[in-house]
Amino acid sequence: MRAAARAATFRAARRAASRGLTLVELVIVITIIGVITAAIAIGVIRQKQKADIGATATFCSTLRQATLSWKATHPGEDCPSPEQLKKEKEIDATANLKDPFGGGYKISCEGDEITVSSPGPDKKEGTDDDIIVPKPANQQAK
Repeated sequence: MRAAARAATFRAARRAASRGLTLVELVIVITIIGVITAAIAIGVIRQKQKADIGATATFCSTLRQATLSWKATHPGEDCPSPEQLKKEKEIDATANLKDPFGGGYKISCEGDEITVSSPGPDKKEGTDDDIIVPKPANQQAK
């Protein structure tokens, strides 16, 4: 009798193993994978935007330093453009003069104060997400 019970159990286990996944189980697994992928993608996109903002601020600082150096050797001249700094080799000849968001950099010289800015992620000047070096006094605490 025990042999018959074992044989029945073995047959039932073999049938369950050969059955595979049901459509509902497959849909659940695919949904879970999709949710995890979406969460990861959102996190990666946020981190990339933060990295792009940091890279833009760093290059604005580089342009500002190059402008300060240029102004020291060209007293009395107007503010240079990023293209002029590149042409006169104040910055690397391979430097990309477009920010990571596709906008350009703007250099402003008012007296001894030099400001370099990028329109930022929204590509519009004069908005809250503009990247400005040095930061204006009203944004220093941010």
